[in-house]
Amino acid sequence: MCDSVIEKGIPVDVQYKMVPKHLLMQGRREFMFLCLYNSYDKLHLHDIHIRSVARAAPVCYALDFILVLLDFPGPMYEHVISSTTIGKGGSYLTKLKETSRYMEYTAKLPLATPVITTSTPDINKTVTIQNLVDLSRRGENFAFIIGLGRRGIPTSLRKKAPYHWDATERRIALETCTAIGYIAALYATACEYDLS
Repeated sequence: MCDSVIEKGIPVDVQYKMVPKHLLMQGRREFMFLCLYNSYDKLHLHDIHIRSVARAAPVCYALDFILVLLDFPGPMYEHVISSTTIGKGGSYLTKLKETSRYMEYTAKLPLATPVITTSTPDINKTVTIQNLVDLSRRGENFAFIIGLGRRGIPTSLRKKAPYHWDATERRIALETCTAIGYIAALYATACEYDLS
């Protein structure tokens, strides 16, 4: 049985892994993590797991995000590569892995500030794209957490994360793969053009 970030009660601010060394060597000051949180089924592999990872990989590759899988039912890389035609047969996932921009975690999060992406943000934790860009310019790195499955992100993780971001700013719920592209493109573009 897979342990989850929530079930183990591990604080969001501990047990992080370091950012890939090659990215530090390139002098990058900001790191963008796109995290798929599996709330669908933690015990059994389903096609939705494979499709979601395969669809997120080209987006992350194109926009310089690090793809992180949280609490998936087991190692996903080989499953995705061997069974998808999405993203040139998984070639973008391979490129991410070869450049240390692909990670799989159980019971921990990457070294970054968690941002819950949701159409129903907590009013006391709500941030805008302008807030995020401004914080990024001050050196804060973000892990954008997108829930996979109808249950979305658990309440306990929502409570632990310091920021909630409704990327549409209109409380419009987006399908997971639509959200992956929209969130990543909006944040990357805002940072590129300094929309703070």
